Amino acid sequence: MPNLIPDWFPWLHPLGRMLWALLFTAIGLGIVFAMLRRPKPERPATWAQCMLGAVGTFALFFLCYAIIPHEWLTFSNGYLNWSTDKFVFKHNQWNKGMGLPPIDFPYSALKDTVAAVIYVVFFGLNLYIFAKWQKRPTAEEANADAGEKIVRTSRFGRPVKAKA
Repeated sequence: MPNLIPDWFPWLHPLGRMLWALLFTAIGLGIVFAMLRRPKPERPATWAQCMLGAVGTFALFFLCYAIIPHEWLTFSNGYLNWSTDKFVFKHNQWNKGMGLPPIDFPYSALKDTVAAVIYVVFFGLNLYIFAKWQKRPTAEEANADAGEKIVRTSRFGRPVKAKA
């Protein structure tokens, strides 16, 4: 498959799969946040709607918890070459008479820290979305907030609204 990402920067091609995964995750989260604005329907969900929601949720979980951290670790190991032999700082770099503890901080620890932060950010986003999804207003509550009240139901089963 050809890489459709332009080569403006030398690091753009090696980061390509992660950028695509981030793009698909952003599109999926955009769909989720758009659905959070809609009120809960009065009827229970159909089997097909539940299956579509389950597949979409699995796809987002797979992107957030498997593909994006894996692509970050692959990029940092391969292109950036952040291994245990490169250091952000060493114990004798700044400890010239300051009494600091002798700590070495290799780039591999920074790489793993970024991966852990990716997991924590997506987990926090999951909790936020789950809470917002459960607290969505029903259609009647949303109409009451908008200043409309349902007068009666039409012969097709749809609510007839009147301005309050």
